[in-house]
Amino acid sequence: MDKFEMIDKARKILGLGEETDKEEIKSKYRELMKRYHPDKTPANEEFAEKSKDINWAYSVITSYCDEYKFSFRREEVERMNPELKLNKQFGDDWLTK
Repeated sequence: MDKFEMIDKARKILGLGEETDKEEIKSKYRELMKRYHPDKTPANEEFAEKSKDINWAYSVITSYCDEYKFSFRREEVERMNPELKLNKQFGDDWLTK
C-alpha cells in the first residue's frame, strides 16, 4: 500500500471528507472513540478491533498533517483563500459584496 492509499484508508475510517481541518479530525476521532472504546463493552471484540483501526487511522492522519509543508508565499495564501485575491482585485466594489 503506497502512502496515498494508506492516508485515504485512514481518512475513510475516520469518516472524513477529502478536505478537512485539524478540528474536524480531532472531533471525528473523539466521536468514534466514544462510540467504540473497548472499555464500553469489554467482551465485545469488534469494539476492540474497531478502536485499534480508529487509533491507527488517527495516527496516520496526524502524522501526515505534522509532516505537511506549509507555504507562506502570496500566491499560495491567495490560492487557499480566494476571498483575499478578490478583495485585493476589487477592493470595496459594491458588486462584490
